[in-house]
Amino acid sequence: MYLRSKGMLLAERGLRVRLGALSAVSLKQGHIVVAGPTGSGKTNTVKVLLCGLKRRGIPFLVLDFHGEYGEFGRLEPGKDLSFNVLSTGDIEFVVDVFSTIFQITEPQWYFLVKALKKGSPPFRLSDIIALVDEEPVRDWREFEIKAAILRRLTILNEGVLGRTLNGDAPPEALFRGAFAVDLSVLPLKYRGLLALVLLKHLYDAAMARGKSQEIAHVTVIEEAWQVLPYRARWEAPSLAERLFLELRKFGEVVVAVAQRLDDLSERVLRNASLVVLHDASRADLQKLGCEDVERIPKLGRGHALVVSEGCLARRVRVKLYRGCS
Repeated sequence: MYLRSKGMLLAERGLRVRLGALSAVSLKQGHIVVAGPTGSGKTNTVKVLLCGLKRRGIPFLVLDFHGEYGEFGRLEPGKDLSFNVLSTGDIEFVVDVFSTIFQITEPQWYFLVKALKKGSPPFRLSDIIALVDEEPVRDWREFEIKAAILRRLTILNEGVLGRTLNGDAPPEALFRGAFAVDLSVLPLKYRGLLALVLLKHLYDAAMARGKSQEIAHVTVIEEAWQVLPYRARWEAPSLAERLFLELRKFGEVVVAVAQRLDDLSERVLRNASLVVLHDASRADLQKLGCEDVERIPKLGRGHALVVSEGCLARRVRVKLYRGCS
């Protein structure tokens, strides 16, 4: 149930975070989408939101694709951060991650699964390469499949990713404080891979934490289209979509940040409990299933349209981020 009070949104349950002098949002058990073109203020909005979480002692993690959140406990992969690829026996997860990045063929997918089944978790990147290298081949076709997989994995094992994904333990401490993982130190096409691996570790940590009706942790995914891109509704949910849909049961709030709603998975939009638009159109509201909003307010710089469950839409003014005080 929502009530209006002096331009603020109040909720019977949940965490209330102030965005400006006369505007606040209520975070319940559910996910958030923040969208707007470059320069519209979406990063400012997310930083103001993070300050509110920090003041209340809510731990959070930012998957920072462009190095914009350095003041929030910056961690550099390969330097401050090292962990394994997988700590559980979910072998198909590893293969699905590589499929997402490399678009591997079905025979390559099967070969990887067969090789990994001969190992046991935890899996470091070097362990995965060793298992593939040791897998016997029966003919020249399998030799080509194996060689193609090894070429790709060996490239991954060099440089920053190799230093990051060959740790001995999962990054459990990462989910107990306030941190921003600076993915900008990686080549663009590998940032999504590391983000997916971190999301899987986040999911495993949330599972161990157990189901919760309270907000236990918040994860911000910048450039979320690289992890949760648009997909036709008849396609099966992607790996990241499945994680997104499941995490809310464990007290996890995911904040997906993108330039346009068009870039994001429809499942993400339909399952967000709060959407913050820095450039709203009627088409955007239709994508959210809000056909009956009579008037769309004009949004100047520093303003946003907040759409909550039940298609309650209102304009808010977001204060300028000047650090967390």
